[in-house]
Amino acid sequence: MEQTRKPSFIKGAAILAAASLICKLLGVLFRVFAIRILGEEGMFFYEKVYPTYSWLLIISSSGIPIAISRMVAARVARGAFEEADNVFKKAFWMLFALGIVTTALMFFGSGPIAAYVLDSRDPGMSASLRALAPALFFTSILCAYRGYLQGLQRMNGTGLSQLAEQVFKMLFGLSLAAILHKQYAHSEIGAAMGSVGILLGVTISELLAVAVIYPIYRKERKRLIPTENRQAAEMETGILRTLLAIAVPITLGASILPIANVVDSAMITRLLVRAGIPGKEADRLYVILCTYVRSIINLPAGISTSLSMAVVPAIATAMARSDDSGVKHLSAMSVKLAIAIGLPCAVGLSVLARPAIFLLYGSILPQSLDVAESLMRIAAFTVVFISISQTATGALQGVGKQRLPVYFLLIGGITKIIVNLVCVSIPSINIFGAVYSNLSCYGIAAILDTIALVVVTKTKLPVWDVFVKPIFASAIMGGFAYVTYHAFGYLFDLHRYLFSAIACVVAILIAIVVYFVLILALKVFSRDELALVPGGRKLMRFFNKN
Repeated sequence: MEQTRKPSFIKGAAILAAASLICKLLGVLFRVFAIRILGEEGMFFYEKVYPTYSWLLIISSSGIPIAISRMVAARVARGAFEEADNVFKKAFWMLFALGIVTTALMFFGSGPIAAYVLDSRDPGMSASLRALAPALFFTSILCAYRGYLQGLQRMNGTGLSQLAEQVFKMLFGLSLAAILHKQYAHSEIGAAMGSVGILLGVTISELLAVAVIYPIYRKERKRLIPTENRQAAEMETGILRTLLAIAVPITLGASILPIANVVDSAMITRLLVRAGIPGKEADRLYVILCTYVRSIINLPAGISTSLSMAVVPAIATAMARSDDSGVKHLSAMSVKLAIAIGLPCAVGLSVLARPAIFLLYGSILPQSLDVAESLMRIAAFTVVFISISQTATGALQGVGKQRLPVYFLLIGGITKIIVNLVCVSIPSINIFGAVYSNLSCYGIAAILDTIALVVVTKTKLPVWDVFVKPIFASAIMGGFAYVTYHAFGYLFDLHRYLFSAIACVVAILIAIVVYFVLILALKVFSRDELALVPGGRKLMRFFNKN
């Protein structure tokens, strides 16, 4: 059996982070092409429906896969491979049933959901919900395989299936959107039918992603338990009870923000109208926030999701081996990575807000670009809080403290709703209130998660290395990015797309190099920590010369 060489946490996180970053880029490109096909009116249907889907998806895609990951990792660590296989089988059928239930709920309840949750009696809204409903079933199956492979710390299955999702979504979603939008172009339901096409593409992409991950699962399972050596596992009692004990708190915690986003989708446009903004303009502002701003913010935020997914089985394995020093090291390393990655991304997006949006959405109307830029400059800092919160949550789940992040996210979610209610309806603040609510939500969760992780694991987080040095490096990097971009303004007209795009890309590349050099020069990561990073041993030569 090939169990002598365990994939490292950093390697697993790197695989997921690379796949996630590519997926997020494809996701942004998907929105770029989608809004060009549908326009802001058509994207309104997509942006209103998707939070409901995300909330229902959380039921099957959050807690149970993490529970599978933890339980499989713990059993593999002590050589109980058949027991790990038994865990997967029971969890698979649980997710299978959940997928059927959530799909039926969204499909047959599309009318009431559209009318009473999304505040729309447009038949296009309920049709969009029905088109997306089967994706819940396929994703549930997909999450079972991902949880099992992550428990083995084999992140290639998750990474490849994520890439497949995005590629197939672009291929089928955009094609169907273009066909249906053109077919119904002169009809009142033209915009809605384009949205239906995109959402049907999402459903098809989830089905095909299952087809991609299944052979990987079969290969890894055969490697873990060769057919000729396979024995009947001793029936372990209480597997479902343990699965639920781990999964339910995680699912509740993971549901808080999707529920808050559903509330957002129903609340924000209503509050904007209350602030005196006409209905169509309120819809446009909501699309600007979701399509132009949040889609870009989700790019770096996806890396922290990868860190949290990778850290759970790694810490669970260390716990199963009673390796306290390993738990402390992994906890500290995960938080340090979250800050070292999230902070420069936040600063870069804030400094290059306008050119970044213009780069991706070149055809955006000038008035929409102005609003999107202003929103992005503030919203960008959500990235660092998301990174810290998600990574610390993964570490807490790995040590069996899955209830704590639930409480912290609940506090953050309630704060988010309160800030929305207070700020969005104020005419001088309006849509910016939604940005402030996100900042307050994730900021509170990040602080509480980090404090809890330090207390629970007795991990020390050196303030200078973990916080001060990345802040200093990010500030210098931001200055270089700003100066580089605007230096092009003395030579070229940055209002023209080509020149702005070149200046933006050059500024980003220079910023990455500057930050990378500063991180090495300031020795944010020790030699031992660098050795864990893919290619890190080559970087250690830097230390040998200093």
